[in-house]
Amino acid sequence: MIDKREFETVFRRHYDGMFRLTLRMLGDEAESKDVVSDVFAQLLHSGTDLRSDTLQAYLLTSVRNRCINLLVHRQKEQQMQKAVVVEMITPEQTAEQEQLQMLYHYIDTQLPKLSQQILRLRYQQGLKYREIAKVLQVSEVTVHNHLSQSLKQLKDHFKSLDYGIK
Repeated sequence: MIDKREFETVFRRHYDGMFRLTLRMLGDEAESKDVVSDVFAQLLHSGTDLRSDTLQAYLLTSVRNRCINLLVHRQKEQQMQKAVVVEMITPEQTAEQEQLQMLYHYIDTQLPKLSQQILRLRYQQGLKYREIAKVLQVSEVTVHNHLSQSLKQLKDHFKSLDYGIK
């Protein structure tokens, strides 16, 4: 087992080099400090015989291996998170997203500019007829007429595509 004075000497002599290596590999200062601390804790409790001619190589190899293990673990976690996200997207959600895309495309390409603005103000921003009229400087009747015509046109178009819209 290593004595306290010898351990302090080893720690002071090798900590900076070990820390720089882990920081280059991990890119995170806090994680790098943790890895170096773990290696020194293992060294202190393992009873490893410290030979001065191989000590630096042993410490740097230990740090490198821990970094590799941590990076592999991190990569596996990211893959698992991606898999969970993919599983959460159901076919129904994908179909719903496609329908919304088609709806927005139709609004942008087939409806007059004023109707597009009125629809967005009403359904995306939640404004009332009076507020829309004020923003666009038109009458409330104009707002009502454009909304009615636009909704009828949208309903007719998408009913013809058989999306179950009634």
